[in-house]
Formats: sequence, C-alpha cells, structure tokens
Amino acid sequence: MGNRATPPRSFNTLKHSNRDQRIKRRKQERVVLLSIFTVVIAILLTLAIFLVCSLVDVIKANNPPKDKENGTETGGENNPTQEISYQSTTQANTAVYTGELVVVNANHEYHFPTTTTGLKNIYDNRVKYQDISNTYMVGNTGWKLQSAALDAFNSMMLKYFELFEDGSIKISSAYRSYEDQASSTTSSTPAGYSDHHTGLCIALRPNDGTYLEDDHWIYQNCHKYGFIIRYPDSKSAITGVSGYEYCIRYVGVAHATYMNQNNLCMEEYVELLKNTYTSSNHLKITGTDGNNYEVYYVPAGSGEVTTLQVPKNRTYTISGDNIGGFIITVNLDQPTNE
Repeated sequence: MGNRATPPRSFNTLKHSNRDQRIKRRKQERVVLLSIFTVVIAILLTLAIFLVCSLVDVIKANNPPKDKENGTETGGENNPTQEISYQSTTQANTAVYTGELVVVNANHEYHFPTTTTGLKNIYDNRVKYQDISNTYMVGNTGWKLQSAALDAFNSMMLKYFELFEDGSIKISSAYRSYEDQASSTTSSTPAGYSDHHTGLCIALRPNDGTYLEDDHWIYQNCHKYGFIIRYPDSKSAITGVSGYEYCIRYVGVAHATYMNQNNLCMEEYVELLKNTYTSSNHLKITGTDGNNYEVYYVPAGSGEVTTLQVPKNRTYTISGDNIGGFIITVNLDQPTNE
C-alpha cells in the first residue's frame, strides 16, 4: 500500500492554533511590560532614597544636635558651643551690692563703692553722627555714666541719628552722688535710695522740656541695646515710682530682651530669677543681639564668701542683686581662650 496522505486541517483547527499563538504572544508582552515596569519602579525608588539621604545630610550639617542637659549645640569643628564645663569660684558676699543688675528702690538702699572708677563723662564722650549738630544734648557737662551704659547709649543714639537725624534728645539726669540726691529739688526719693546712684540710669527729655511720646523709637528699641524702661507707670505699685517713664536703665541685652518680651519690671525679673532659676535650672534667653544666653541665681552664703559654679569655657558675668544673691549670665556663643 502507498503512504496515506495527511488530511488537511480543518478551518476550526487552524483558528484554534492561531488563538493559542495570540494568547502566548500576549502573555509574553505582559511579562515584558511587567519587567519594564518593575525596572522603572526600582530606579525611581533608588532615586527617592538617594534624595532623602542627601536631604538628611544637609539638615544634619545645618542643625547640629543639641546637648540635652544644657540645650546647647554640639558637634562641628567650628561650633564654639560643643560642651559647657563648669568650675567653682568664690565671690565676696559684699559683691552682692555691685553689678549691672542691682535693685535700688525704697526697700533696698544703694551701697556706694569706695571709689567711682568706671564712670565716664557723658558730654566729652558723646557719639556724633556726621557732624556735631547731629548729637544729643546733656543737661550738665559734668554728668557721668558707667562706661558700659554710656557705650550702649551711644550705640543706640548713633542708630537713632542715622534713621531720623534728630538732635532734639536731651539727657536730663544721669549719675547722682549721695549729695546730689540730697540736694535735689525735683526728686522725692531720699538720698541713698535712687537708682541714679548706680550710674546706669538716664532720664531723657526733648530739648524743649516736654516728654517723649509713648511710641517713641527709643522706648520701642532701647531693649536691643540693653536698656529697660525703669519705671513703667503700669508697674508703679511694684517699683514705688510713678510719672518717671522717661528714665531708662542699663541691664544688658540678655536681661533687657527678656524683660521686654515678658512685660516685667526690674523688681519682678530679679524676683523671678531668685525663685525659679538656680544653678541646676537655667533661664535660656536669645538676645536681640543674636547671642544665646543662660542666666541663673545663686543666693549669698552665710559667711564672708560664696562659692559659685561658673563655666570654664564660656564668657560670663556675675552681678549682685543688692538684696542677697548673685546673678550669673553666660554667653553660650562666646567661648573663652582656655
């Protein structure tokens, strides 16, 4: 017998075969698309992770970690506030009567030092803006102020002249000795109890003898230069003085900033420090000068000297409060050379 011929495939058979091939191609296409999609997603995720890591590095570089105990920045080769270390020092208890934060009022008499070193003549050291016509006037050419207060006042007035070129401001009172206060015909404060004895107070009036407006630039900005309004009328029940809002008092930028922000007179501020902020609980202040400060109070001991804890590697000042203790002010942004 001869070979039997293969019968031709039917139309249905061919149709079924083509459908299988199409299904197979579609499956292959889906696999390819899925593979491409997976690769794209992987690339995008990699880019996202790289971007996040870069952002974290930038944030860390610009925001060093904080020291938990002191709240100061740590890390960074050029960062001066890496760590604060403390050491003991002693202060004579008689020093509670000296410093820029002494409180002098009807209840706390001023203790005059044996010498008046540190006082500078105001008239001879006035700041001048461009020419002599743009300066402030002084009621008495012999009046004086503490050097720090006069330097700060000159800085403030230099800015004032730059903005307004107004030479009508006049100092109507400054440092007063015991004899000056005793012979005063305009003040009802007994000699020995005037804040003007400190050489840190300045009374300001326009040259025509009137008063500065409440919204005067000096009143609104004096805290930026370390001054407070010493006797706000709203605090007269605490200060014991009214009608003397044109008297400003130098206390330093850190303290003036805090008192201004929290509407405190000097008596309230020192009482707050005494009752709340100790060697283990510092008041943190960011001054208008951009520096960060820590402030704390140490009561005077019962003997002749008091032991204080002060920073070894930061600049600081110690002021008595004229009541019974010391106020330490630390500039966290000014390391010492040690």
